[in-house]
Amino acid sequence: MSRIWLIQTGEPLPLNSEVKKMRTAWLADELVKKGHKVLWWASTFDHRGKKWIARHDMEFNFPNGLEIMALKGIGYKKNISLARYIDHRLVAKKFKRLAASKPKPDAMVVSLPPHDLAFEAVMFARKNKIPVMIDIRDPWPDLFLNHVPIMFKKIIRVALFNDFRMVKHIMRYAQNLVAVTRAFLEWGLGYAERGPNTRDRVFYLGYRKPSVQNLEAHMEMIKQWENTVRDKFVVLFIGALSAAYHNPSILLDAAERLKDRDQIHFVIAGDGDLLADMRKSAGRLSNVTFTGWLNQMEIDFWLKHSHVGVCPVTKIIDLPTNKVSAYLSEGLPILSAFNGELKTLIEDNRIGFYYAPNDIRAFEKRIVELQEDRELYRLMSRNAQKLFQDKFDAAEIYRDYAEHVGELAAWHGKELKHGIGGHKK
Repeated sequence: MSRIWLIQTGEPLPLNSEVKKMRTAWLADELVKKGHKVLWWASTFDHRGKKWIARHDMEFNFPNGLEIMALKGIGYKKNISLARYIDHRLVAKKFKRLAASKPKPDAMVVSLPPHDLAFEAVMFARKNKIPVMIDIRDPWPDLFLNHVPIMFKKIIRVALFNDFRMVKHIMRYAQNLVAVTRAFLEWGLGYAERGPNTRDRVFYLGYRKPSVQNLEAHMEMIKQWENTVRDKFVVLFIGALSAAYHNPSILLDAAERLKDRDQIHFVIAGDGDLLADMRKSAGRLSNVTFTGWLNQMEIDFWLKHSHVGVCPVTKIIDLPTNKVSAYLSEGLPILSAFNGELKTLIEDNRIGFYYAPNDIRAFEKRIVELQEDRELYRLMSRNAQKLFQDKFDAAEIYRDYAEHVGELAAWHGKELKHGIGGHKK
């Protein structure tokens, strides 16, 4: 048995059965199953819900042996904000102060972002000769530059000089890198200034196959939803309704243009800054359903009762989205405006269609094509199910990931010098 630390502050904590587990929770489950002692360093602030889990540092202990140490920052209302920047700095400093009070781990899996906490974690690991793995989720702080006008990019890069320096040290001192996409792994290797080694891996976000057990007994809205979409061709978006990233407004535009096609129905599932305005814009459209925030069982219901999954963005962007694996889990062909790796995945495997951001004509055309051409739909649905089984089944992904972490832990106590794949200054 090894002692493993997981460093991740942006995911929901699995404090009850309704919480939608994500990457770190799944990895923790698999590590515990393998007999490892797991401590997850987290935050008391719920990043997705923008609310407090606790108003002070708090430790949670679970029957299976998992321990979560949640640290309090200041919280924040917007993802791109000074408050979030300060919050992450405070949590990182708390980790630096408290880490030495815990039994030292045999290995650490450190998520990026946030890069400031990742930096403190890597420095702690380096000082104590603990092997460390970086799990790259988003290319911070590079991603910040996508949110400023081009004329200010050089100024922002200079202002964030120390942040970029942190990332360079994080990547160079890590024993190996893992990432949610091939592009992100290459990004990390660029900062590490080295080529890939045999321990650098891509583990996709993945999704656990939905369970349909007793759905009706648990949800009051189920019967109403079933009546709404019975015999309909359902076009589904699940996610945060945000102008900055996943903006599903194109579904409303398509609903307006296709309102005379009674068989097609649009479901916008989730909460966020745009919800109130989108409800207002939808007006009297009878072919649109807003669900609001969903728990995991409700998400499973909609995946089971939909036909197409949508990954919308309003500008050219190449980032991963966990929507893909969720849609694929039920064989939903995908309509996506994401460029890069996801576009290639869709086209190479024939699991749906790419449309250029904001191209309503192409978006509408593909919806109608999938609804009318049953042979094409069945082909893409089968391809989606196969791809899920081959690459995106979380049960397989996180078993392999946990095995990979266990191998890293086996290096504890050996002389790392500058790491397995790590570099000197």
